[in-house]
This record gives sequence, C-alpha cells and structure tokens, in this order.
Amino acid sequence: MDWQETLERAIPQPPPTHPDPAALVADGKKLVRRRRLAVVAGTAFAVAAVIGIGAVVVPSRDSATPNPPIATQSTAEEWPPEVDLPLSDLAPVKYDFETGETTLQDGWTEVDRVGALTTSNSLAVEVTNGSKTVYAYFPVPSEVSFTDASRTTSKDFRAWVDGVSTNQPDITWEAGRELSVGGTGWKVVRQIPNPLDFDPPWESLGAVLERDGVEQWILLRGSRTTEDAVSQGMTGTYAVPGQTIDDWLAEAEESDRKDYRPDRTDFEGAMTDVVEFGSGSEVVPAADEVEILDQAADPDVGTSFSSGTSRTAAARITVDGKEQYVLVQEKEKGETGRSATWAFSYTLLPAPYAEDRRALDLDEFAAMVKRRTPPGGEMWR
Repeated sequence: MDWQETLERAIPQPPPTHPDPAALVADGKKLVRRRRLAVVAGTAFAVAAVIGIGAVVVPSRDSATPNPPIATQSTAEEWPPEVDLPLSDLAPVKYDFETGETTLQDGWTEVDRVGALTTSNSLAVEVTNGSKTVYAYFPVPSEVSFTDASRTTSKDFRAWVDGVSTNQPDITWEAGRELSVGGTGWKVVRQIPNPLDFDPPWESLGAVLERDGVEQWILLRGSRTTEDAVSQGMTGTYAVPGQTIDDWLAEAEESDRKDYRPDRTDFEGAMTDVVEFGSGSEVVPAADEVEILDQAADPDVGTSFSSGTSRTAAARITVDGKEQYVLVQEKEKGETGRSATWAFSYTLLPAPYAEDRRALDLDEFAAMVKRRTPPGGEMWR
C-alpha cells in the first residue's frame, strides 16, 4: 500500500475561524490513525509488518541449509504520518512530539497535563474553555483522542489518564468465530460484519471498542482455510471528531480493492522434501501424493537465490490436493564440493475477492518472492 499517495494531507492552513465539522471529517479522511496487528486465537500482539500465514513445515533433508525468505514489510508501506488536525473547538489542542510543545485553540486554556507517559513521549492534556472540558490523549504521533470529560466515569483527569494509558484492549478473533475483547474496562459497542465484502473463505469484521470515553476502531480480516488460524487486522484510536467508523471502513475497503492483489498476498517459506530435481532442471515428485501442475527453470527471484547454483527451478504443485509453490536449487556444499539440493515450499492465502481468486503464474510468484526479499540479503546462502 502506497502510504505516500493514499495518505496525502490536504488540511487548509491556517484553519477557518469557525470550523465546519463536516469539513473536519473530510480532512480527517486523509489522516492515518491506525496500527497493524496480528490476532491469533487466544493471543493479540501489535506489529508493523505483514504477517506470514499458513506455513508448510516439513523436516529438512540437510541441516546445513539456507533460510528461505519470509514475508516482510513492503518498502512502500511506511508508518503513518503524524496527525495534523486544524485547531478548533472540536480538537482544541495540538502536541508536537519532537519539541514537547502544545498549541491551544483561541479561548481554551490548559488545566493539567501528564507526560511524557512512555519512552515514545506520549502526553495527555486537560483543557477547558470555561463551559466544556476536553481530555486529549496523544499515545503516538499518528493517533490522538479527544474525549469530552463529561463522558468519563473517572473521578479526575489523572485517574482517567492512568486508566487509559495502562489498559489496552486484548483482542481475540479467528475467522468464523466470535470477537472477544479483554482488558480492564473495555467493551464492544458496535460490530460490523464483513465490511470489506470479502468472498468465502475470507471474512472481515469491523468493531468499535470503548473505555471511559476513549474509542478504538478495529478492522480484522482472515481466512478460514489457514491451518494455524491466524488473522490480520488493524486498530486506530479515534482521532477526528465527527468522523465515523463507517467512513474509516469505506477507506479500507477501497484500499483493499486496489492493493490486496493475488500477487501481493501474504506467504511464508519452509523447507520441504516433496519434490526434487529429475533430468536437467526438471522438478519431479519425491512423494506419491505430489502432482506437478506447472514449472519453469531459472526463476528470477534475485541473485542470492541463483548465486553458486548449478540449477534452479520454480513449480506449482499440489500435495494431497492442496496447492503450493516451490523453489528448488542445487548448490555445492562447503569444502567437499558435493552437490546438495534444497527445496522451499510456499503456501499462499486465497485472494479475498472472488474476481481476484486465481492461481499465480510462475513469473508472478517469482516476482512476489523477489519483492519481499531484502536487497543484498543472505537468506539463500
């Protein structure tokens, strides 16, 4: 996903004297307030990379083997830029993470502040205009939460900050099962089934979580076909007063249509012994349950894969009816000069939309592996 193109900021400067909430919502759609996360059955953890899913693990036939590349974050996928909302009575305070300075909307004054809360320089600020008090929470530069103090149940600002900063939602979800959210005080206030309009076996789920006036929006996606029941998702702290989760999900659906193509799917490589070389660079089955559907010699997956090899090949196969892709290489082993053959198996997730559901040709598969392999990496050596 090209963050630079899709997350271009277009907020007018200076902001209007009397901001229009609808205009703020429109501007807010150009901001990013989301974090990627991987949600495993019973576990939730935040990451900033694409997660490899559905690995096929088999014993290696040679212990001195190279490590195949796994899915890594695309160089075009960068951490979201910091939020830069125009000051208004809806968003009455700004915070600069680098300088530690805050800027207030005219007519507003600071009552209290707590921070920096973490090593990332997080800050919480209480501000008021005399008739209304707002709690602003800045956990990371790309997210901000503005909460009307009258919506909270905490006795005071500092108690609210302590609760918000130390209690994160524990999200558990597996495609085809119910959403579960743990963590002190968090509750699910709304769920949106399959907002991305995926076709089976893919599913998606949007939800709004709330804790003491602070909302988090989550978007989860997964496939029932993954053997290890791993799903993907993202979460974002409510940032733009007046914006809705429906707007946020509509953006995500539009992005997925453009960017979640079959040749950009998630994958993971593992050693396999179900194929081997026959004559020349021909790939042949090494087990009864294997069928070769397509193959090609000398695939272009980067110089580190082919360097020092006598032959390489790529193939699309089935093992017990389940489709896989394999890369095979033959290299001389160490000082003995003897040849050793290594095969790497890749299982790809199905495309989420029916119109995209097709098998990759071997050129597309090779390009996908090459794109996910760090330049100059030693993974094949």
